[in-house]
Amino acid sequence: MNSACQHIDACRFTAASIAPLMHADCLNANTTLISDVQIDSRACSKGSLFFALKGEKNDGFSFLSDACEQGSAAVVVPKSRAKEASSRVSCPVLAVDDVLTALHDLAQSYLQRLPAVKTIGITGSCGKSTTKEALSRIAAVLGPTAKTPGNLNSEYGLPLSMFALQENSRYGVFEMGIDHVGEMDRMVGTLKPSVALLTNIGISHLEKMGSQEVIAEQKARIFHPGLEAGFVSSNCSHLDLIERVAGRSLVRYDANEISAIDLGLDGWKLTIEGHTFDVKSVGRHLLEDVVGAIKVGRYLGASARDIAEALQGFEPMHGRSFVHRSEVTIIDDSYNASLDSTNSILTYLSALSWQGSKKVVLGPMKELGALSGQAHRMVARTVASSSFDQTYLYGAEMEEASRELRKLGYRGTVSYTRDFEELESMVQKHKRRGDLFLLKASRSVAMERLIPSLQRRSLGYAV
Repeated sequence: MNSACQHIDACRFTAASIAPLMHADCLNANTTLISDVQIDSRACSKGSLFFALKGEKNDGFSFLSDACEQGSAAVVVPKSRAKEASSRVSCPVLAVDDVLTALHDLAQSYLQRLPAVKTIGITGSCGKSTTKEALSRIAAVLGPTAKTPGNLNSEYGLPLSMFALQENSRYGVFEMGIDHVGEMDRMVGTLKPSVALLTNIGISHLEKMGSQEVIAEQKARIFHPGLEAGFVSSNCSHLDLIERVAGRSLVRYDANEISAIDLGLDGWKLTIEGHTFDVKSVGRHLLEDVVGAIKVGRYLGASARDIAEALQGFEPMHGRSFVHRSEVTIIDDSYNASLDSTNSILTYLSALSWQGSKKVVLGPMKELGALSGQAHRMVARTVASSSFDQTYLYGAEMEEASRELRKLGYRGTVSYTRDFEELESMVQKHKRRGDLFLLKASRSVAMERLIPSLQRRSLGYAV
């Protein structure tokens, strides 16, 4: 993430003056001004405020010296290790009860300095990023708009994203992704969004959440009591539960609300109140995300003309059904994978008319707990009834899908491996000019690694 997104130098904070905003004790205070906020020591530079967060794999405390050497103005550490930190670094040390809570406290205090900003929170099992990107383009027509950079949408990423707001900002559009109980409450307490939208409820993060009902209940907590307006997809499951948790009626939206002509891999031609525009979102699930953004945009005061101009040529971020064209056509939907999003893109592309061969590369859907086997078998059933000629399956979880496909008598060819290099070799070996490839897997798989080899020219084929 570009540190420019977290610049707070306009506030002219020093370690001593920023300490009360985080309920921190300040050791070794000086007059150095704080320029930006960082949680990655590698991103620190002159004036950075470094939060030494402890994650599942790394402890930021181990990188204090690195942060200081790169010019950090101060470091934030647990009180229990304040003396140790002071012995390691020459810059001021801000000692707090909990480093993550301190980051949230600072973000909340920073937002309170910007009373003119209207914040919009977006959650859901999938579709958050597409909705955020489309809505931020619409909001930008109405006034200066900040948004979640990339996918910084967790309880770590949200407060950091909030520093993208600047003095002239009028709107802030932020993703709020959760993977455990209680996470939404923390984020809502920090952001207190004026407007909130929930895209859908799937079975992502089921391993930590326990059930789809718990996922719905937790995500529905984005609709807090102080909310101005709440929006939810009409196709979202557990709507009654969501509205019960919200304690209010929510505005529902549906892709059928808008005149839409399917342009296949070129996206959609949309018309709103006589204004026509093209978006490059492939598939009906992404169309619904765009419609959700339009619905909120209208609430914010954007006209049909504003929306048409803002969204003309809109395309999703890489990894969200992004189309790469070379001697083969690649649909990169590898950013994440849930049962719903996987079945949706498989069904859409299966119905798509295509002169060449259609091939799909599927990696595992993660964090599904006890439902993992069932979910991967269900994906196999979708593939079995599809028009894909060849299916490549990768990862331990996909062994279930491999067995299911063979049991169902899938008409195409099935290849299964747990070795990524073998997968890459198989895909490269069998690709032909004119092929259509779909790449789909959970984020941790990094299935986009296949794109360079797929785009590489095949021997015997001139481009």
